Amino acid sequence: MSLVASLSRLHVVVIAVWLSLDSGRAADAAAPDAGGATKVEAKVALDAKASQGYRLFDNNCAHCHGDDARGDEGPDLHGLKKSDQRIDKIIKEGIKGEMPAFGKKFNDGDVQALIAYLRTLKE
Repeated sequence: MSLVASLSRLHVVVIAVWLSLDSGRAADAAAPDAGGATKVEAKVALDAKASQGYRLFDNNCAHCHGDDARGDEGPDLHGLKKSDQRIDKIIKEGIKGEMPAFGKKFNDGDVQALIAYLRTLKE
């Protein structure tokens, strides 16, 4: 493991411990899961993916769904009940006469990032 990667991992663990101190779950937050990542590292990765998704949304979707995703020409996207598979299909294929297809513009990672962002939108 490179020095930068080691320091980065240490940084995440230190933040995890610091954030968890007041809740008494420092050991749990810093304990690796089966894949070797801590819960905090997993959350940071999800947050990074959701942040990427927000940027994609802001540049490609907000003009129809609104800056806050509450809807404008397109529907409100808060509290979606559709499965990730269904959302993936809608983003890639569009909805005839309602939403353009983005399958040629976005790769699978982009679509997953958009879904991660949409899942942060609570009702």
